[in-house]
Amino acid sequence: MSKLKKSENAEVQKVNRVEVTPVSRVTESDEAFVLTVELPGVGEKDMELVLENHTLSLTAENTLQSFKDYNLVLNEVAEVRYRTAFDLPERVDSTKIKASHSNGLLVLTLPKREEVKPKRISISKG
Repeated sequence: MSKLKKSENAEVQKVNRVEVTPVSRVTESDEAFVLTVELPGVGEKDMELVLENHTLSLTAENTLQSFKDYNLVLNEVAEVRYRTAFDLPERVDSTKIKASHSNGLLVLTLPKREEVKPKRISISKG
């Protein structure tokens, strides 16, 4: 069985940190907007959400595992800083925004203010 080893003539190359806009999707119901953002390799501790003047800003970074007992032979995994911002419509109730994170997806529920939600009007027989 042959061993995987670094070529004597090659040096380990480190992939530099890159900054990207994460992939996102917005859906809307009568009750809320749901914003889903893909953040692979990012934990809750490595995310920051800030709401200021109806703009929701997101900054996140993936944290790559360091190997204390091993020599790095090959690294093709990019270190990524994600940045994006969303201008929220006036109809969003910013005091009730909820965020959850699972399996590399950040899901934000942006409830609509009560006064802008559709209301059913009953019709009585004349």
